[in-house]
Amino acid sequence: MTDTMSGQPPANATSPAPGSAGSALAALPPAARRRLAVVAAGWALVALVEVSAYTCLALAIRDGGGVVLVVTVAASSLLVTVLVSRAGYLAGARLAGDLYAGLGGALNRAKLSWFTPATRALVTTTSGRAIPSLMSVPAHQLQLLVLSPLIPLLLVVAVWIVVGAAAALLMLGLLLIALAVQAFAQRALARADADRHTLETAATAATVELVDNLELLRTTAGPTRALERAETAWAEQERAMARTNRAAAPATLLSGIASALPLAGALLFLTVTGGFAEPAAALALLVLTARASAPIDDLALSGIALTELRAHTDAYRAIIDAPTLPTPAGAPRPLIGHDLSIRDLSQAPVLAGLSANIPAGARVHVTGPSGSGKSTLLGLLLRFDDPAGGDITLGGVPLTALREADITARVAYVPQDPVVFSGSLADNIRLGNPTASEEELAAAADGAQLAPVIDRDPLGLHQHVGTHGQRLSGGERQRVAIARALLKRAPIFVLDEATSALDEHTERLVAAAFEGLDSTLLVVTHRDPSIWRPDRTITLEGPQTP
Repeated sequence: MTDTMSGQPPANATSPAPGSAGSALAALPPAARRRLAVVAAGWALVALVEVSAYTCLALAIRDGGGVVLVVTVAASSLLVTVLVSRAGYLAGARLAGDLYAGLGGALNRAKLSWFTPATRALVTTTSGRAIPSLMSVPAHQLQLLVLSPLIPLLLVVAVWIVVGAAAALLMLGLLLIALAVQAFAQRALARADADRHTLETAATAATVELVDNLELLRTTAGPTRALERAETAWAEQERAMARTNRAAAPATLLSGIASALPLAGALLFLTVTGGFAEPAAALALLVLTARASAPIDDLALSGIALTELRAHTDAYRAIIDAPTLPTPAGAPRPLIGHDLSIRDLSQAPVLAGLSANIPAGARVHVTGPSGSGKSTLLGLLLRFDDPAGGDITLGGVPLTALREADITARVAYVPQDPVVFSGSLADNIRLGNPTASEEELAAAADGAQLAPVIDRDPLGLHQHVGTHGQRLSGGERQRVAIARALLKRAPIFVLDEATSALDEHTERLVAAAFEGLDSTLLVVTHRDPSIWRPDRTITLEGPQTP
């Protein structure tokens, strides 16, 4: 069927809005933020110890002192750097665990109507690229973000101590000018790079679409035109990368000028003023200035890192902020039977004022032209979303007052395009009831007419079905899903074109397996509905033209 639920993904699902580093980090779980804060404090300690080592070196140069203290402090700086770096790698591994746990929880809470091709591509990009990239934040990005501004500022204090206030103020001014030039370069680069992540997500979506529908595309459009849609997205991504690379050239040049500016200014100052009375003091100034200039060049990498960090965390935020359905407070209300009642149900643009009573054990044929809202209705009955108007009750209790587990425990759903997982035939069927016995498993498979599949392999029910069921045909995958539903033995069965890939004879045999059950059956089929022997019909008209 082609009907879809009307819920739409949030606006930032495919193109997360950029935010500050602070707001980006706010998207992370609390435990992850605490780890990052600890590692950031560690890198601040590294900056303090390193500047102390350079201060000792400059004093030794100025005063002609010994090297023991310098070596001792330098060794301490190296030790602290190694320890914090190792802690950063460990925190990165734990951060990934926190993020994947948060992602899984968000996907488990999100209402099912939120899942569209666009949001699925977003989830694929986030889980496969964004989270692994965020693993490097504690060990690498935080090092750049903390050390790059902190070391130059601390070295200004060191110049004050070693050379004097005038030189310190000069160095501070030169550093501020260099930082301003660097900021200008990074803003230009960020503008050129603004849409790259959006286009990368679009390219991922196009690739997923291509892989999922390659057989259809090649047989319909031919081997050349089959790639057109994906190639358009790939070309847009390539052009975005080219824009970023072109913008990176002048940004890199400005970054180089900015990093050289403090040292060049210090040399000019010494040349114009004649330097200090003691040449050693001039050398100490140059040593401290050279070290203060080095992180400014690193700020170019920091700018790119911040852009990546914002993009990845915004994508992560778009998922963890996915819309959810309200959950009932307090103890669950008891159900009285399994009657379904639909009252004045509305869901734009296809359903308006629909009412129906479905007593327990009824066999209902849901019919209507394509686009009339059949899948929308079934999705609302399964609470993939809440309706815009009206209500649905199960056993006298509104669906909105039931927990998701209360609904799923009572409904067995078979879509037109069922999912078959890698593993054995038995593993896939047993999803309907993990505690089922071998006899119950075999009975469900027999009712779904899987005997020919079972008999063709010596392993029978325990044969492997290949990656995502690739060893099975479309009709066989549908029969696996039907067997899964039969094994569940739920009070309500919902079959949405569940036998579209079966021949009529096999469909009649499958329908016969449901006749002995006292469960409610809602079925959508474009074939002769009498195969399923319905005792009532819900006819949908779809949107009405004015």
